[in-house]
Amino acid sequence: MSPDSRRLRCACVLAAFVALSLTAESQGQKTLTPPHYSILTRDGADADLGFARRWLDAAEELMAAKYHVVPDGYHISVNVLYRPENDVDVTQSGQNRCCSTDNQGRKTGTIFLLGPSAPIWKERQLVSSLGLPKDGEDYHAKVLMSEYIPIGHYAVQDSRPAGGWRYYSAPEWFVQGLQEYDAIYHTTETNRRQTADTLMKWARQNEGRFACCSNGIELGDVYNGGAAFLAFLAAEF
Repeated sequence: MSPDSRRLRCACVLAAFVALSLTAESQGQKTLTPPHYSILTRDGADADLGFARRWLDAAEELMAAKYHVVPDGYHISVNVLYRPENDVDVTQSGQNRCCSTDNQGRKTGTIFLLGPSAPIWKERQLVSSLGLPKDGEDYHAKVLMSEYIPIGHYAVQDSRPAGGWRYYSAPEWFVQGLQEYDAIYHTTETNRRQTADTLMKWARQNEGRFACCSNGIELGDVYNGGAAFLAFLAAEF
């Protein structure tokens, strides 16, 4: 390639980058792009940006420490919303849509999170299915961890030889329960203590939601029930 061609190519790349930056700025957006994920927030939402990065990085540390994987084959876009959109609201404030494969061979997807700074969290006194408040970092950290940690679960599956056990072939209570377990026991100290204690109280008060064994294990609440059952397994074995 001649020097003139090289300079022209660099100029085109720079122009494209500036155009993309101006587009994002004109739309009032801010983007952060570490290796395995991108965070998109509204402009000025620095607290949400820092919150998301802190807990996404914590999830990757958990992937390495607990599951012995690094999600190098994945790139997830994390959209931190300022208000409810579509089916992401105060009832389901996080959603993971994964995965497809891009032209570089990476598996890609999108997580939508109703951000901690969304006004609706302060406008109403909202509680979780365990009766705990939804307006603090403990709840939002749990939600974000539960949506991103499955990427580590996928990476474990990818690391197995062909024909190995497929993670999402497990019962839904195990799939959802493992995500909830990781989110409760591997985020904040309040979650490890108060949320975990409340989960165990919920399990004792809802014995009818657990059924065994003629048709296998059946749980009436795949999230809380699954997390409680996995906590029991972790404690016992």
